[in-house]
Amino acid sequence: MIKQIKKGSYKISRVAVLSCLIATTVSITNGVAVKALDVNNTTVTTATNITNTNAKHEFLIDETSKSYDDINKVGKVANLKFKVPDFLPEGCKLGGFHLLKLSDQDNSLKIFFDSKDKEGTNFLFQVSEKDPIDVIKKFEAESNGHFQDAKLDTKEESMKLEGIDGSNVTLTATFSPKKMEDGVFTEAYTETNKYFIWKNEGLWYGINYNSVFTNSKNKSKQWSNLSQDDIGKIAKSIKYPGEVKSVSYSVPEREVSTEIGVMSIYDKEDLEKASKILGFKPKLPLKINEDIKITGAGVGIAGDSDIKNNKINYEINNFYSNKNGSITFNQGKTSRYYEDIKKNGYFTTDSTENNKPKQIKAEKLNINNNEVFKYEETDYGYSLTYEWKENDIYYSVTFFDKTENSDEIIKEFVNSKPIN
Repeated sequence: MIKQIKKGSYKISRVAVLSCLIATTVSITNGVAVKALDVNNTTVTTATNITNTNAKHEFLIDETSKSYDDINKVGKVANLKFKVPDFLPEGCKLGGFHLLKLSDQDNSLKIFFDSKDKEGTNFLFQVSEKDPIDVIKKFEAESNGHFQDAKLDTKEESMKLEGIDGSNVTLTATFSPKKMEDGVFTEAYTETNKYFIWKNEGLWYGINYNSVFTNSKNKSKQWSNLSQDDIGKIAKSIKYPGEVKSVSYSVPEREVSTEIGVMSIYDKEDLEKASKILGFKPKLPLKINEDIKITGAGVGIAGDSDIKNNKINYEINNFYSNKNGSITFNQGKTSRYYEDIKKNGYFTTDSTENNKPKQIKAEKLNINNNEVFKYEETDYGYSLTYEWKENDIYYSVTFFDKTENSDEIIKEFVNSKPIN
């Protein structure tokens, strides 16, 4: 769906893109190819030994799940003195880091290892101080927003590999058919994940070595399937990052795409990095009122970018909770929507249910001496958008579903300032 929408560049409404991002809960991951950023020093990281500081990290946006690409940064944030594999099966490479908040004091670290090609091997490496089975359950629940609807079965057996005494844990989640809002039922399916877990110098480690999705017709799709020989070699090889010799933990190079996030923003350091990529300091209101609070923020590549010719425009999207739906706050250096509306009083979009061009007319408001354009769209569910330009930066706020007092709420976004 996103690929189809993004393909049309400016002819496609931003609202259609944002609604798909929200509906599919696409997560933003750090990292982008050097060609896009043109800053070589952001793509090479030397892994150093991580030490515990017992200091609580200061977050601007403390999401339960956080994605990173820098091993030193994730170590600093996680506050874990962890080890990592110094052996990978052939065809494997570092994919990224995922930090799961277990409590205000505890985190669990997940390291994703991806295949270099479609036929290669994928697996997940886990580190935590707490009971690894509880962590596995929480991670699976966080990864699958619908996990609370599943029947969970856990089986644990002793397992010894390469002289390491551990356990083989199988977590099976069975999902029953579910009726959707449109009356259509989803099919029943099962997700089975197998882990080898063991303890090393006070921390629990785990390898998700087998992961299978099976539908009601017994058709299955396998994400991971490591041999016991490889599992044992990985477990035996773990070392502190500064001691690793055979595996690269440098920042992974990402595909340059409007569908893949460049970086997420969690703290002031992230915000400073985001500002350099964007070329301006973005507004980042953390709270509008008791009902509207920020839930996430990230930098991405704008839909008007000419990736083929390396003409990249970056934008930031802030996401907010709202009792009447959700809200996005977009900022960037380009916007044909605003300029078209300013010139004609409307913009034209092809992203309609009947795939025919449609004129979207806008109402003009004045907020804090800013010319703000307000318009509605209904082709992908109801949305209400406000657009304005300030100091050569374009801003837009979109309300998904009808919201009371939106004209008053938008004033808070317009009047907000960058965080120093």
